Amino acid sequence: MYGLYDEFQITLNCPHSPPNSSFTLCHAQAAFLSGICEAMLCPLERVQVLLQATKFHSRYKNTLQVFMELKQYGLKEYYRGFSVIIARNSLSNTLFFTLREPLKNRIIETKRIPESAQQLVGDFVAGSLLGASISTLFYPLGVVKNHMQAKINKPYDNAFHIFRHIWHLRDRSIRALYLGVHLNFTRSLVAWGITNSMYGILRRALSTFE
Repeated sequence: MYGLYDEFQITLNCPHSPPNSSFTLCHAQAAFLSGICEAMLCPLERVQVLLQATKFHSRYKNTLQVFMELKQYGLKEYYRGFSVIIARNSLSNTLFFTLREPLKNRIIETKRIPESAQQLVGDFVAGSLLGASISTLFYPLGVVKNHMQAKINKPYDNAFHIFRHIWHLRDRSIRALYLGVHLNFTRSLVAWGITNSMYGILRRALSTFE
């Protein structure tokens, strides 16, 4: 994700961020494209959903078994739910990467952080807040994706049809649509903070080799 974003910055001739601001159309395009590429890993999410689905617990024992069984239904079966993943990844990447640097700079500008820790804290807090907020915003897409992917060799339903089905199934309640979001928020808060801060550490450490 980070590497692809950096590569697309170069390909699109974006002023590299950092040190330049990432809040530009060029950086948004780079982030959008990185999200599309990331969606190519859809088969991994597909297998994960099947392994987690209760109705398949007695059928599948490991990842390899799922991959081998899906093979008999063709390549398309690996990419069930692909349209939703593309939408989620491309849009979430666009928001994350365009807002990451401006938010980090605002955090550092508060001048309440020791200078030696500014970069680390800025990266962690910006990553945490954006990761948790964006994953919460797009949480319903994850619900739709999971419903689409928890099937094998069944008719391919339109994402909007699935959403309407879930919406009615959950009594047209926004709260019901977001069931379990607090766990997702907590996980994202920690995971994205660590991921973003580690990326910042490695980038600063390797900057002398660029």
